[in-house]
Amino acid sequence: MMPFPEPVHRVRVRYCETDRMAIAHHGSYVAWFEEARTEWLRARGKTYRQMEDEGNLLQVVEFVCRYHKPVDYDEVVAIAVRVAEPGKAAVVLEYECRRQRDGEVCATGRTKLACVGRDGKLRRLPSELADAT
Repeated sequence: MMPFPEPVHRVRVRYCETDRMAIAHHGSYVAWFEEARTEWLRARGKTYRQMEDEGNLLQVVEFVCRYHKPVDYDEVVAIAVRVAEPGKAAVVLEYECRRQRDGEVCATGRTKLACVGRDGKLRRLPSELADAT
């Protein structure tokens, strides 16, 4: 598998995203992956909003995250995204999160996204996703 490209998104851990130990809560990664995915798509020339306006909705059908190192309040996390498994109606994206202070991988994950129309039926991925290998 190809190495991860440069990060497409950075987040600073907000206090509301931490647990009682001031460490980023595991649930925060769901939103961070979504933000990174949105910026990754934008870098390919289309926004989520434009895709949805065209009738292409991306449903998350799988979310996996593995936590490697803790991330503290006010730290910056850099997130890279890559295509792991391209498909006709679905795509699997992988994520790598690194702490900016030391470059250590703090989390890795993947999402599987299925493209559906407003009627809920599967449709072909838009070219921005289908050709993003």
